[in-house]
Amino acid sequence: MTFIRKILFFLIAGFAFVVALLAGADNSDEVALRFLEWQSMTLPVSAWILMTFVIGVLFGSALNLFTNTRLRMDARAAKKTVATRTRELDQVRAVKIETETEAAA
Repeated sequence: MTFIRKILFFLIAGFAFVVALLAGADNSDEVALRFLEWQSMTLPVSAWILMTFVIGVLFGSALNLFTNTRLRMDARAAKKTVATRTRELDQVRAVKIETETEAAA
């Protein structure tokens, strides 16, 4: 299932890249972005679209890395807890079996 999700992700990302590239080819007019009193350098619209796409991919990858790392650490802690509880349960069962055999004798 994870293999299919990875393939699907790369297909969608590739499709989005192609769409951005085609949109950029049609939009070659140079513009400057403006926010309040700040104005950026003049670049073609295609460059702005491509930079936005790359920043989005990098931000998404960083967020994915952070989330996966946290989930893996939680899973590792849960496995340790399960192993500890299993050992404790085995010890209790061993004591119970010993007391039952002594009571039967």
